[in-house]
Amino acid sequence: MTAPKVKLGDVRLGIANAFARMPFRFGVVTMEAAASLTLGLAMTVDGKPITGYSSDLLAYKWFDKRPEKTPADNVADLLWVVQRAASIARDLPEATPFELWRELDVSVDRAALEGGFNRLGASFGVSMIERAMIDGVGKAAGLGFRAMLDKDTLGLRPAEIFPELAGTGIDDALPSAPLTALHLRHTIGMVDPLTAADPFEPVNDGLPETLEDYLRHDGIRYLKIKVGGDLSADIARLEAIADLLAKTGHTIAATLDGNEQYRKLDDFAALMEAIRSRPSLAALYKATLFVEQPLERSVALSGTLDSKALDVIGLPLLIDEADGWTSAYRDAIELGYRGVSHKNCKGVIRSVLNAMLAARHNRLADQPGRYFQSAEDLTCLPTVSLQADLAVVAALGISHVERNGHHYFRGLDHLPRAEAEGALAAHPDLYERKDGFIQLAIRDGTLQVGSLGLPGLGSSVVPDLGQRIAPDDWSFAMLNTRTAV
Repeated sequence: MTAPKVKLGDVRLGIANAFARMPFRFGVVTMEAAASLTLGLAMTVDGKPITGYSSDLLAYKWFDKRPEKTPADNVADLLWVVQRAASIARDLPEATPFELWRELDVSVDRAALEGGFNRLGASFGVSMIERAMIDGVGKAAGLGFRAMLDKDTLGLRPAEIFPELAGTGIDDALPSAPLTALHLRHTIGMVDPLTAADPFEPVNDGLPETLEDYLRHDGIRYLKIKVGGDLSADIARLEAIADLLAKTGHTIAATLDGNEQYRKLDDFAALMEAIRSRPSLAALYKATLFVEQPLERSVALSGTLDSKALDVIGLPLLIDEADGWTSAYRDAIELGYRGVSHKNCKGVIRSVLNAMLAARHNRLADQPGRYFQSAEDLTCLPTVSLQADLAVVAALGISHVERNGHHYFRGLDHLPRAEAEGALAAHPDLYERKDGFIQLAIRDGTLQVGSLGLPGLGSSVVPDLGQRIAPDDWSFAMLNTRTAV
C-alpha cells in the first residue's frame, strides 16, 4: 500500500481545567490541578478533508525543571511550542505522514532551542501535531494504529533516520497483533499514602486512596516506586512498602524511578548498595525489573556509564527525561543504558523507531529482551490522550504500563458529560459506570484495550472544543479555583 499524501491545515486548541482528587508529586512539584490541552488538526488525506485530534496535560515542572521557571512559565512555554509546531506544520507542502513528521521534528527542535526552550519540550510540540495527524490519517483510511503500520500507511522509512535499521521491519520489532489487555503499573508517589494509618487528608469519595486500597481493590500486580535522592528517607520508604507487601501477601513486580535526583551514578549506586544489603528489602529488590532515569538529564548522556557502579546497581537503566530528541536512545545504548520509556508526549514514530533499535540490538547481542521499552506516563487522562497512548503501547507489545490518572483524578469527571458517555458506549471494555460516574475498568490489575483498534489513534469520540477554553481566554490562575470553567 502506498502511503497517502497529507496536507496539514489549521489547528484549533481548547483547554480544560482538570482538578485532582488528591495532590500528587510530579517531578519537582506537588500538583493539585492541571490544564488539559486538546488539539484539532484539519488536514486532507489524498484530497479528502478530515480532522484528527490529540490531547495531553500541560505538565509543568517535568519538561522544564529550571528553578527560574515558574509553573505558569512552563505552561506558557508548552502552549508556545504547540502553537509554533502548528504554524510550521501548516506551511509544510503535501507529503507522506513520515515525511511531514521528519520535517516537523527537525524544524520544531530548532525553533524551540532558538526560543530558549529545550529539546524535550520541542518533542511535545511535535507529538501533539504528529498524534493528530496519525489520528486523521487512520480515520481517513479506516485503519487502527497497528493496521496503519502493517499497511505502511504512515510511509515509515526507518533507515533514513537510522541507517543501521536497513532491513529491519515492523514485524521484527512488534507483535503481529496489538495486545488486548495491559497490566496497570501503579505509581507510588513520594507523598502518596501507603495505608490508612499514614498522615494524609482522606478524600472519602468511594475510590481507593492508599496503596493498600489499590492492592486490595484493583488487584495491582505491578508497582512503580519513586525515590527522592535522600538515602535514609528512601530506605525508610522502601522498607515501609516492602513491609506492607509482606503483610498483605501480594506478589508484585516493580520498577524504580530515580526521577533525575542524582548528578553522579555513584551516588545512586550507594542507594542500591544500601537496598541490596538489607534483608528487609531482599524480596523487593528481587522483584525490581529496571531503574528509570536516576541521573539528571544534563549529565545522563554526558559519558559512558561506569561499569563498577552498574555492577553495584545490578539492574538495567533506562532513559526517560533524557530522551529529548529522536536519536537519544541510540546515543544512550552506546553509553551503557538498555531501556527507553515510551510516552506519546515524546512522539509516536520515535517510539516505533526505538522499538526497532531495541530489536536490532537484541539480535546483535543474541539476548531477547536485553534492550527494551517501558511504558511510562503518570497522568494520561481519558479519553483522547489515554486511549491514544494505550493504543500505541498495545501495538508496541509492552505488557504493563504506568497509569495513575485514575488515581489522582476522578474518573472522566473532567470531560463534558456527552464525551464521557460516548467513551463508555464505544469502549465498554475500558470504562465502566460505578456509583454514578464513569471510570476506568480495572479488573485483576489489568485494562482491557481490545476496542482501541478502531480507525484513528484509539478514539472515535469527537472532543467538543466549544466546551473548552481558547488559549487566549485561559490563565494559569484558573487552576487555583475549582469554580473555573
